[in-house]
Amino acid sequence: MSGLLREAINTLSKVVNISTGLAHPFDEARAKELFKALKAEGEHLVYDEIKKLAIENGWPDRHAHALAELGQRIGSGGRVVIKSPRDWGESTVKRLKEKFVKVDA
Repeated sequence: MSGLLREAINTLSKVVNISTGLAHPFDEARAKELFKALKAEGEHLVYDEIKKLAIENGWPDRHAHALAELGQRIGSGGRVVIKSPRDWGESTVKRLKEKFVKVDA
């Protein structure tokens, strides 16, 4: 499991209402945008890893399951519609990648 994926799920967990999972359209949009941006960066989005990270970040099991299913679907090339775009995923992944470059330097 990559550090970028770990930090991405940690960051997502801080901005969504984890008690309701992806029920709110903005939370769902953020998750979809984040997974799409991670996939574009070559990250492997695997159900078990995403679910484990979500649970470690306090997501209830059923919501962690839904998040992991979404991530795996996007990682496998599945199409998703983002109904309430937040322009959040790409900028978040870019910021997280910059953080790793600074740490490694």
